[in-house]
Amino acid sequence: MKIFIIGAGFTGMRLAKLLTAEKNTVVLIDNDTEQVRAASDQLDCTVIEADGNNLTTLENAGVASADALVVLTKDDEVNMITCSLVDAAYPHIKKIARVRTYDYYTQTTDAAKRHQEQPNDGTRPVFGIDHMVNPDAEAAKAIVRAMEIGAVGSTIEIDGGYGIVVLPIAEGCPLDGIKVRDLTSLEEWHYLIAFVETADGATMPHGGTVLNANDHIGILTRREDLPRLLQFTGATEEPIRKIVIFGADNVGALTLAGQVQRKPSFWDAIKGKGFRQHKQDLTIIDRDSARCREIADKFPDVKVLNGDITDDMLLHDEGICECDLMVAASGSYERNLVTAAYLKSRGARKAIALTADSAFNEIARKLGVDVAVPMRDTMVDAIVSHLRGNFVRAIHSLYGRKLEILVCDIAPNSKAAEKELKDIPDFSECLALLIRQPGSDVCEIPRGSTVMHSGATVVLIVPVGDKRIVRIFCGKSRGGA
Repeated sequence: MKIFIIGAGFTGMRLAKLLTAEKNTVVLIDNDTEQVRAASDQLDCTVIEADGNNLTTLENAGVASADALVVLTKDDEVNMITCSLVDAAYPHIKKIARVRTYDYYTQTTDAAKRHQEQPNDGTRPVFGIDHMVNPDAEAAKAIVRAMEIGAVGSTIEIDGGYGIVVLPIAEGCPLDGIKVRDLTSLEEWHYLIAFVETADGATMPHGGTVLNANDHIGILTRREDLPRLLQFTGATEEPIRKIVIFGADNVGALTLAGQVQRKPSFWDAIKGKGFRQHKQDLTIIDRDSARCREIADKFPDVKVLNGDITDDMLLHDEGICECDLMVAASGSYERNLVTAAYLKSRGARKAIALTADSAFNEIARKLGVDVAVPMRDTMVDAIVSHLRGNFVRAIHSLYGRKLEILVCDIAPNSKAAEKELKDIPDFSECLALLIRQPGSDVCEIPRGSTVMHSGATVVLIVPVGDKRIVRIFCGKSRGGA
């Protein structure tokens, strides 16, 4: 697959590195001399110093034969106009734009939804953009998912009543010291361990894998089984009543809105039947008075504090340190880590911190932060999901992009179609977690005899960038990285 990336900032570099490692042809364009030099030194791809919104430049670089264009400059208008310009000349190219301004993002995506609901008259998408991604929206959704299970670990929600919860193993709990093959000896154990993270890294387990205290495990579970699962791992089930959010800029405000407006979800089952009976006390803190007034006007039932989160008098007077959950979601990633760790040390029961990328995950854990949400990694995941082809529904990277969860539909021309799982050729270093057969709303854990029918949706855990596995299930359709 040939992919043009406009913008060699952190996200552009991370995306280019991932895509070239997957043997895609990548052309990276930026007009900043220093960024172009850094990209040329670090990446094995074509790097061009030029204005990426110049069609002549793009054509000279070979954009006519590209499969996808990803525009990641600092300027939203440039990103949108570049997609529109390329779409006018080359409508076959898949175009993805990062749009940081939330108003632009919501207005354009709302218009696109209305456009899609109308009869297909052959017109192009709004601004020629096939997929628009907003970093703040992606990060806020990840934080809300973690909040839904009380920050006991990070979460990945899957259709059909299943989800994956990443939980630490507590010392002395039933899982401490047990081999994976012996888990079935535990009364009421009916879970599937998707991956195990130890001090040596993350791996997919085998029967002889030993689970130890302080390991983190990703477990596939059904909604009704969540409370029992926590007992196996030694996690607590105390309800989250008092939530404090630090930062009222984009991510913090979107996180607050997501928590206030959300409906009971799959993960609410972790609190048992009475979870929604516990009224949550929401507080948001920010030093910007204008942001605070805007939040107060929009959410009158939320306590809004205009002040400094490190002010001891504020912490004492408002009882901030006694909160059940602290969410540090300001625009300063380092401050988020420090604030979350500090308030945990002062008495906050759980803490979530928005970080720059997954490189900070281990640091956050050692600081006592329960969940770290990596801003840039959530962004890259969203983009890569759109690049993997029409049969790929979603991608969730794990532990510094060593493993990924792949949700995809089985293509009619794929090697997997109409075969039993045990008979699929070249199917190794991969674990099939779930399958939902065509026309069914029910997911099941596949066995060796399960038939992979064309059109079924399958959830896999694979090494990052394993295109061989993607092709086995999704075929070789055009437009997939």
